[in-house]
Amino acid sequence: MSPKQQIIASWLLRRVLSRPCGIRIPRSGVAGEAVNCFVVAIDRGDEPYLIVQTLENGNLGCIQWDGQRYSIEKSFPLSSFKASDFQITHYYGLAEVRYGGLTDFMVDYHLGWPYLKIHAIQHFARFDQYLFNKKKLVAKARNDLLKILVNEALQGRTEHEPLDLMTALYSIRWYSHPEGQEVQQRLEFYLQSLTETGELRKAGHKYIVTGHALRALEEYEEQERKHTENVKMQRRTFWLAVVVAALTVVQAGLIKLPAILDFTQNVPNATKSSA
Repeated sequence: MSPKQQIIASWLLRRVLSRPCGIRIPRSGVAGEAVNCFVVAIDRGDEPYLIVQTLENGNLGCIQWDGQRYSIEKSFPLSSFKASDFQITHYYGLAEVRYGGLTDFMVDYHLGWPYLKIHAIQHFARFDQYLFNKKKLVAKARNDLLKILVNEALQGRTEHEPLDLMTALYSIRWYSHPEGQEVQQRLEFYLQSLTETGELRKAGHKYIVTGHALRALEEYEEQERKHTENVKMQRRTFWLAVVVAALTVVQAGLIKLPAILDFTQNVPNATKSSA
């Protein structure tokens, strides 16, 4: 690295190293959203090598990888590295921006393109969540839930946790929905009910589909089919009774139909009409 490049590299590295990350970096919740720090690493190919911690008098204070963790304190002159050797990761809220070298960092960080993209995605996500929250979160009925679990079992997925089921049914946005907790409680109630009747078996926090679930679903669907057929038959019987009653009333002469529609009168024979 030339003296001129070292001046620029020193200026950039001091900016980055002024906001170092801690040992643990929160990646969720309010704590994760408040994160704004940098990690500067130097790798050897695909293998970890150094984490840069300080820059003093042209020397980099680093910790070196010992094969399991970064633990060995080392010092190297800045001039012994190229600008492309520095891998900078910016932990920005819940997002991460990676820069493949100081030149990449100097251009993209100061133009701000990655952060415009992050904010645009966050605004769209908030808008999607707003629209999702406007929708009513409809809880699945007990037998609908059983049908879903049986279909999952037929695909080889026989074990389920309530939170995973909620996410599969309503997407991850259910966590922020105002009715999310209520629907979750109802789902857990149905899961417990299915456990008590033998369709599911509980093991720890997981619910496992049993062989009885398929039989119960088949029985339920057969009952539904019979019920649907009975309803159709009752409707047909009702309308048939209406038609018969109407014809009976007309036949009895209680209602007089127009001549063109009155089928109770005999049609005059052709000879009389011609006379």
